[in-house]
Amino acid sequence: MKEIVRGIGALLLYFLFCLFLTGIGRDACAQQAIGVFSSYEYFPYAELADPGEEAEGLEIQTSSWSVGAAFPFAFAEGKIVLLNQFNYRRVDYDFRNMPEAGIDVEQAQSIEYTAFLIDSLSERWKRVAALTPGLASDFEGEISGDDFTLQAMFGFIRRHSENLSLGAGVAYVRDFGDPIPLPFVYFDWSHGSNLSATGILPQNVDLSYQLNPRIDLGLSLKIVGNRYHGDPDIYPVANPQMEYSEGTASPMVRIHFLEWVHLTIEGGYAFYRNFEFLDGDKTHQSYDLKKTGYLRAGLVLGM
Repeated sequence: MKEIVRGIGALLLYFLFCLFLTGIGRDACAQQAIGVFSSYEYFPYAELADPGEEAEGLEIQTSSWSVGAAFPFAFAEGKIVLLNQFNYRRVDYDFRNMPEAGIDVEQAQSIEYTAFLIDSLSERWKRVAALTPGLASDFEGEISGDDFTLQAMFGFIRRHSENLSLGAGVAYVRDFGDPIPLPFVYFDWSHGSNLSATGILPQNVDLSYQLNPRIDLGLSLKIVGNRYHGDPDIYPVANPQMEYSEGTASPMVRIHFLEWVHLTIEGGYAFYRNFEFLDGDKTHQSYDLKKTGYLRAGLVLGM
């Protein structure tokens, strides 16, 4: 069950980003719009959820930043859209009161490319498919097969009305263990021009209310994470792997400075934080963290 939950978290992170792109540029995609984005998040020092005697007093602080770019190509008079997305993310860790037997993980990085295909079968039906190859590593040593990652997704979305679209499908993800197929359910709902909700049940939902043309207020529920490979020459195991994922819930505000400049700020509660160091697929040390507050900000420059 734990492996399934982790896999779902990876899928949701990946698919929500695709939905975010289509959400900020549904009309622009057909015009081959170009956009870049950057984000930063901060989690203060937090104790382990179950430290044990050997890790009593250990605290971990994490921060991450990411940059990327996205651009679409349209074919068949706009009926087929290929969204291309490049993303780089770095997560930094800082330990306090580390025991002698503890493993100090300084940083982890990921580089991904996503090809996301939207095929309009009719006015109501769309077929979606995606492939995401990438690298997830500390990049301290030589690149090996354990650094490579691969995700894939296939599904259908039906437009039931001007205000409601529903979708479902399966995904094949690797981020938190061996690749396994997982189902997803997607919804996109709006009530008039001001209130909208988008999500993948049961773990990711964004509720947004347009206060005025410049400001949106909302609530956000997200799960993000990845699995990284480390340099065997640095860590005391043969095949160092590190899993880090987080679940957050918070209010958010999105400011539209211009039609192509958008700033999102979140500050809320991290209800789930998984942090494990593994030798291959076997857990070596668990650093799961207590619940805490967090801050996140994201900037999008796009038409």
